[in-house]
Amino acid sequence: CYRYCYRYCYRYCYRYCYSRNCIGAMHSLNEKNLRLSEDIELNKLTDGIRLLKQCRTGEFLALNGSEFGIVNLFDGTAAVKEIFYTVLTEGERPKIKEFYDLVFEAYEKGFLYEGDEEPVSPKRQGYDWYVYSTPLAAMSFPLVVITAGVSAVSIANMALIPSIGGWFLMFVFVSCCLSLGSFMAGAALRAFDRRIYNPHVRMDLGIPFFAIDPRDAFMGGRSCEAVVALNTIAAPFLFSLMGWSLDSVPLFLSGWVTALILSAPFGGSPAHHLLHAMFRKAHVVPRNADKFLQNKVISQIFNWKETLAEEKYFVVYSTYAILWLGGVFNFASRLLKQQASELLTDPGALMMVFVLAIVVASPIVYVCWMACKNLWRMLAPSLAPVESRVSAGARESWKPDNKALVDFLESTLLFNELPKEELSAVADAMRFIPVKAGKPIIRERDQGDLFFMIYKGEVEVLKDDEAGDPVSVAKLSAGDVFGEIALLQKVPRTSSVSSLTKCDLLALNKADFENLLVDTLGAKKIQQLVQVCAFLRRNPLFSGWPSRALIKIANEFTVEDCAVGHEVIEEGHHNKFFYLIYEGEFEVSKDGKEVARLGPGEFCGEISLLRGVPANASVAASQPTRCLRLDKDGFLELVSQDFVMALGLDREADRRQEAKRGRAK
Repeated sequence: CYRYCYRYCYRYCYRYCYSRNCIGAMHSLNEKNLRLSEDIELNKLTDGIRLLKQCRTGEFLALNGSEFGIVNLFDGTAAVKEIFYTVLTEGERPKIKEFYDLVFEAYEKGFLYEGDEEPVSPKRQGYDWYVYSTPLAAMSFPLVVITAGVSAVSIANMALIPSIGGWFLMFVFVSCCLSLGSFMAGAALRAFDRRIYNPHVRMDLGIPFFAIDPRDAFMGGRSCEAVVALNTIAAPFLFSLMGWSLDSVPLFLSGWVTALILSAPFGGSPAHHLLHAMFRKAHVVPRNADKFLQNKVISQIFNWKETLAEEKYFVVYSTYAILWLGGVFNFASRLLKQQASELLTDPGALMMVFVLAIVVASPIVYVCWMACKNLWRMLAPSLAPVESRVSAGARESWKPDNKALVDFLESTLLFNELPKEELSAVADAMRFIPVKAGKPIIRERDQGDLFFMIYKGEVEVLKDDEAGDPVSVAKLSAGDVFGEIALLQKVPRTSSVSSLTKCDLLALNKADFENLLVDTLGAKKIQQLVQVCAFLRRNPLFSGWPSRALIKIANEFTVEDCAVGHEVIEEGHHNKFFYLIYEGEFEVSKDGKEVARLGPGEFCGEISLLRGVPANASVAASQPTRCLRLDKDGFLELVSQDFVMALGLDREADRRQEAKRGRAK
């Protein structure tokens, strides 16, 4: 009952599980004066993620920069609702759900507490068992065991076990093998002077085994994470080695089966944790890199010039996954051949032959499925464009009359300067397309033929991340337009768009777009109005500006595309530009070490321009990034005309310099 309440009521109704009234619980916590615990260990990663450990409760939190800033506001002098108001008025305006999710989780795990004195009990017990004397020993032993175990598996020539007694022994040995893996992981944690929490019995796939909570490895850094995962993987190879040396088929096969489970590259296996610890750059990179294997590995081979921020991680992972599948196929094939020879004389072997046949076929089926999915991703834009289905749903009989459309167009940013005669021609040429909620409208990589404007409803702009998964980058509503980039630059769609609500769209085909808009306004002005003005209007710095002022300043900005690694600001040199990130990400580094990451809507370069001093950090694109660039004269004119913006930029410059001094201390 408690677990059900915690997982569902707490997560979706923001309740802490001490009350039957969810809303009452939320209001109760909202009135509390909470204080950040002092019994916290902090590990700041290079990508800006802060890993926090509550040493008293043994709980963990992973926070980005803005979340960490929010948690630090809790000093016991203000209620939760007052801090939320402060964040809304002075911070980055998080969603209500995200703010309260963070507060409830921090409160539940003991990072925030009520009262002047921090609770001293109950303290979560950490366990100690000493096996390895040093981290080097914790790394060397599993490497030796894995090497010897692989050798034993490669030269073993054993018959399989069709008997019931053998199956039972194998079941017991698999349980013992998984338990040994957890024990060795705990021993590795202690070698790095980390704590072992929550030893317990788990039941996965019907097999009971001893397990621990290994998350304290994250506080020990990448080397600790890797060695802990390596020790978990080594256990089945030790069993296989023992089974081969003792000529025990149940022992040997239990090690083999467990090795398949723990060394699998998919999901959250120890092998995947090992690859993640050794090769990732960012903590928040998708752990399930199998999405890259399923979506992009083939297209990446054809587009080898495209640089990925996590290229090494994805390449190593994909190579390992393919080798693992090949190893499973090879080993199972060899055992299947051995067992098939005994099929006529031993009917009990029939079941094992059937199981092995499935194991042999599975890698082939998976590789074929993966290849088909990759090829479909490459061919779908040509074979099944989304826009053709959307265009087929046009309903001219539902289209508003010309006058209503002209009035609507006149109120939008793009068309507000056109005379009524030209607006009327545009309104006549537009098609009216209703779209249901949750439907795709355009798809990234498709060839674009239509220009869209939202008449009613809301849509979401999605862009594929490096693993090939769509990530939301913006939300557009009535009066906003999309689809212009593909038509203006003669390129495939650069992002996907899906409807969030029931939408009514207005669409122009390519010919009408060029005749009625490009010839009248010019391609450059359309790009400035749509990409720059609409983006600036969604940015807090410019949200209160009137349309004419936005159009004027938009003409001063230049759109710049930055490849991965392109440096826009060099530490120690005078900077000449102010940058506002449109999409993508910038990495900020000081003395060669990463100190921050900047995403869409964030800016850089203002300190050097406002203070007239050399840049105190380098800024480079950590992924393909599009930004808006304003030269020094334009920037200084901008801040001199908008007093509120000037104060905001100056305050941000002070905050960043203060953060720099704090890191130096």
